[in-house]
Amino acid sequence: MSEANRSLTLSCIGAGRAGKTLCKLFTDHQCQFDISIQQIINRTLASASEAVSFIGQGLPAENFENLKPADIWLILTPDDEIAAVSQRLSLSAVLRQGDIVLHCSGSLSSQILYPSGDNHYRASVHPIHSFANPENSLDDFSGTACAVEGDPYATAILTELFSAIGGQCFALKADKKTLYHAATVMACNNLISLLSLSQQMLEAAGVDSATGDNLFQPLIENTLKNYFRSDGVEALTGPISRGDSKTVEAHIDSLKEHPDWQGVYSSLGEVAVSLATQQGYASKEQLKTISNLLDRAKHHE
Repeated sequence: MSEANRSLTLSCIGAGRAGKTLCKLFTDHQCQFDISIQQIINRTLASASEAVSFIGQGLPAENFENLKPADIWLILTPDDEIAAVSQRLSLSAVLRQGDIVLHCSGSLSSQILYPSGDNHYRASVHPIHSFANPENSLDDFSGTACAVEGDPYATAILTELFSAIGGQCFALKADKKTLYHAATVMACNNLISLLSLSQQMLEAAGVDSATGDNLFQPLIENTLKNYFRSDGVEALTGPISRGDSKTVEAHIDSLKEHPDWQGVYSSLGEVAVSLATQQGYASKEQLKTISNLLDRAKHHE
């Protein structure tokens, strides 16, 4: 691609925590494309001005009037507003032949953007990163995995841009975007839910929360290290891995007054049985017994 030393302008619609961070990173980490920020369009002028101050570039705006052309339009509004915003952008007549429009939603593909026809290119890039604190994200973004999908021209340029700020880009099919996002929720959000549930179980067992935190942290950190140092399967330990059906039965019995907890334990236990089957430490008969116990508990029999 003959794009060496090309200067590109970028405007952002919805520059909240993620938008401010990405715009700042793009301007601070130049690559074969020199990025300059054109406009920041937020709900209020005060919010847009604050974002511009953080980024160090751009003109603040609070509506779609008097928009200036830009090579790249980054839409970072809430997911349920992306389609409408992209439509307003297209109907504003500011888009030119060859411009790129992208969003960073984890669950939506680039197909949600207003149809481009032969005019502009659509794409989505989802960084698997928590932008809770923009200042911290400026230092922590490097190494972030970024799912990229959309029109080939757009994805080639965006892969270069996100790689330059430390993103580990990988291609994703548009029709698999929602399933991919469900996986990230399982690994991140549901992990917090699981840890919270574990804490509740400890407290129900008479262990105070402060002790529980101290008890869990080394265990969790060591478990994660084992998981990422192995193929994932070999990191599984515990009663299901060794085929200890009596311990599993005792666990289920201890949870009988909390059917919701029992259901979570049983569902995750079924996944563990599948992993234990691959490990081969427990016999088929032992794992079959455990599966039957988990299935009965799951249906509260």
